[in-house]
Amino acid sequence: MTYRIEFDIAAVFLTLFIMYYIVFRKGLRRHANRVYLGMLVLNFLAEIADIIGSLANNDPYYYSPLIQYFWNFLYIVTHNMMALVLIIYLFYLIGYEKDKKKALIALSVPYVIEMLLILSNPFHGLIFYFDENRIYRHGAVFPLLYIIAFAYMTFGIYLVFRHRKGITAAKSNALFFFMLITFVPIIFQIIFPQYLLTLFFDTLGLMGILFTIENKDDVINPTTGILNRYALQTTLDRVMISGGYTMILLKIPNLNYYNKMIGFENMNDILRRISVWLEKQCDSYSCYDCGRAHFAVLCDGITGEETDHIKETTLKRFERPWGKGRFSLVFPVQFGVVKIPDDVKTMENLFMLIDAPFDGKITTELNVDKTISRYERNVLVERLIDKAVRNKSFQVYYQPIWDSNTGSVRSAEALCRLIDDEYGMIPPDEFIPISERNGAILEIGRFVFEEVCRFYKEERLKSHGIDYIEVNLSVVQCMSRDLEKLFVEILDRYSIDASCINLEITESATAENRKILVDTIGTLSKRGFNFSLDDYGTGYSNISYMYEMPFSIIKIDMSILWKAIDPKTDERERNAVIFLENTVRMLKDMGYHILVEGVETISQKLFLEEMGCDYLQGYYFSKPVQKKVFADYLKVVNA
Repeated sequence: MTYRIEFDIAAVFLTLFIMYYIVFRKGLRRHANRVYLGMLVLNFLAEIADIIGSLANNDPYYYSPLIQYFWNFLYIVTHNMMALVLIIYLFYLIGYEKDKKKALIALSVPYVIEMLLILSNPFHGLIFYFDENRIYRHGAVFPLLYIIAFAYMTFGIYLVFRHRKGITAAKSNALFFFMLITFVPIIFQIIFPQYLLTLFFDTLGLMGILFTIENKDDVINPTTGILNRYALQTTLDRVMISGGYTMILLKIPNLNYYNKMIGFENMNDILRRISVWLEKQCDSYSCYDCGRAHFAVLCDGITGEETDHIKETTLKRFERPWGKGRFSLVFPVQFGVVKIPDDVKTMENLFMLIDAPFDGKITTELNVDKTISRYERNVLVERLIDKAVRNKSFQVYYQPIWDSNTGSVRSAEALCRLIDDEYGMIPPDEFIPISERNGAILEIGRFVFEEVCRFYKEERLKSHGIDYIEVNLSVVQCMSRDLEKLFVEILDRYSIDASCINLEITESATAENRKILVDTIGTLSKRGFNFSLDDYGTGYSNISYMYEMPFSIIKIDMSILWKAIDPKTDERERNAVIFLENTVRMLKDMGYHILVEGVETISQKLFLEEMGCDYLQGYYFSKPVQKKVFADYLKVVNA
């Protein structure tokens, strides 16, 4: 029998082309790239070995027995190693991290067995041997190599099928094609052993992977299907030099929260919908997914009128929900424009602007240095938040609330504080918004609620005159469908009635995803929780929300009081006083209890009590204090 090596020769040239493209055109940026290159090298060695080994088998007396044995041996070693390396490649491709090392060790066992058999073949000839005429023959155990290869291939198909949602249809189809195209010629070659087709089809499969996975993955985001961050970075290498470009930034804040709220799969579906819409809206320009629901559109030669049109259309579209069914949500959107290189001159600063929480202003109003400095500060605070969440090192302070009707402290507001050993006190108005953006507010809210319940129980606050503690409810918590279950579990753990907790909702919270917010508050109200509307009068007021939600207390923001009566001079501003008086009268006529924040002087206290305000809160009574100080304070004030 004469072996035909034409297909092997063709495979060599194809493999060399792929290796050149991978190494010199694309580089080896990821582990998967390197493993893919490893498969190419193995395939190349197998091709060379198969060519020389086949030539030696065709004319055994021309080549020495050592050469004939060596090249046939090398072919079997390299070709059989391909199956295991393919599994390793799949692991990196699908991002398999759980017990990866143990899994690879277990998967290596069949390969180790066959390698031991191959290495010891000179002593037993069970894999292959040469008869008395030096004709190449398969040994009795040779079919085991096919069985092991088939087992690896089956496991590979299982991996691709199981993780097909996470690696996109293009990836899974390419991998299925590779495994199919490498398996079919084996059957053919068993029937017609003289035609060496296997390695040629292996190479075709590797080429298919190159142009569907290795090629696209570097520039296409697998979730949204549009150009990714790396593609933008590659393009900007040229744009930063040539200049004359405009970048439109589109950002959805709080991605981590939405992922936890509706699940990664549903949120990814929404991001895909947004990407499709964005590409249609900006079909003349290149759209990029920069990660964390931050999108960029790179425009060459766009006019100011076109930019304004895109902005207007985008903001209008985001007034309507994205998604479908119960996972349909309205998202806040942040829009900005950056001119390159007028506004930024380095790649690093540009990506800081892309990654930073955007202030919504057009770039001509944007102070780049300030934005970058704010971004760096946000990164630091985010790190401190993560540290405090891990160590449960947040502290809960309590600010007493004066009851004008009883002349005593009947409640208090719980306030979360972040105090780091190295950086000191991080203001709440700094770390709370960051926590809402990265989703940490859910864990912080749970921590505060449990600390309040524990403190209320352990210090027997009821016996010291405290009817309830006010706990702030973030807008992100309001949107959580598991909030009721979490709160009820904690209340039951400490045997506390829900009426001992008054949940504060800020006016800004009522502006987002109204239906979910109303449903959440309604469910908690049925459980016995009471509610306050915080920061009333700061600009978000919508009286229709107050009709729909079971607020019992309206908290008037300190800015209104301070405008009416200056806390430093006690001077009164006539129109502000009229506004405050009429606001209190209106809310009381509507049946609400009134709490005024920011009381700092005796003049303010007496003025508010004259108007009939039910509750007063501010530094006149006490600043927020630690729980032990608050407990001692109650023993004196409510004695």
